[in-house]
Amino acid sequence: MTPDSRTHLPDGIKTQTHHIVASATDLMTETGMGTQALFGQRFDVIGSKLGLARGALYSVVPGVPRIDYIGFLPPHILSVDTFDPTHVVTAVSAAVFETADIKSKLLSGLPRNAAVSGKVADGFLKLSQGGFIHPRHVRDLKTPLSRSFMDVATDMLNLPYIWGGTGQVGVDCSGLVQNAMAATGVDAPRDTDQQELQLGKPVDFADRTTGDLLFWQGHVGIVLNGDKLLHANAHHMCVAIEPVQRAVDRIGPVRTTKRL
Repeated sequence: MTPDSRTHLPDGIKTQTHHIVASATDLMTETGMGTQALFGQRFDVIGSKLGLARGALYSVVPGVPRIDYIGFLPPHILSVDTFDPTHVVTAVSAAVFETADIKSKLLSGLPRNAAVSGKVADGFLKLSQGGFIHPRHVRDLKTPLSRSFMDVATDMLNLPYIWGGTGQVGVDCSGLVQNAMAATGVDAPRDTDQQELQLGKPVDFADRTTGDLLFWQGHVGIVLNGDKLLHANAHHMCVAIEPVQRAVDRIGPVRTTKRL
């Protein structure tokens, strides 16, 4: 079987580990947009080309040694040294304040699943990279998320559709699934075809129920109560909810139904 060029790193290649230190940035491939890399994701540099760092972006779930994508990033958004994340962002977007005060200057915002390092002080998480996040917007990596995959997926309703997006400004269909699974601590591959192959177990389309994934060629959505579909799509240009049958009428027959 031919190795998948999106994720294959040949044996024996020397790499240098860094982490993303921008809120989010586009990882480009030789053919265009690959995916969005989030703050704290591991990125192992294997070389450079035209002023860009080429390397392997690892899972958005901290500590998971699975390569998400191989591509190019601007070197200035990479950490000088590697760091061990202590917390992840659980809100759809978390404000980073200059001091431990919600009235202080806003430094930036971090998307859900951004991985940060810090300690709680003065009622805020003090980031080792600078700034403060309210503790209600993050969770300690040692503490499981109490909310379900479905809960966090529906949080992203009306978020703009962005090709390759994983949550900072918007998401695409597979980015929505990966984002929601990662928020509950479950690793998922990045692209639709990989998710269709690797996630869950097949069930009959007629037996679909809440939480099942429906796959078309190049598209995926999540079944909700009432036989509705939650999906990021270019028809609505956002994360939208619509009846499953209406989506089937527009897109075509469902190819695979998977139960997580």
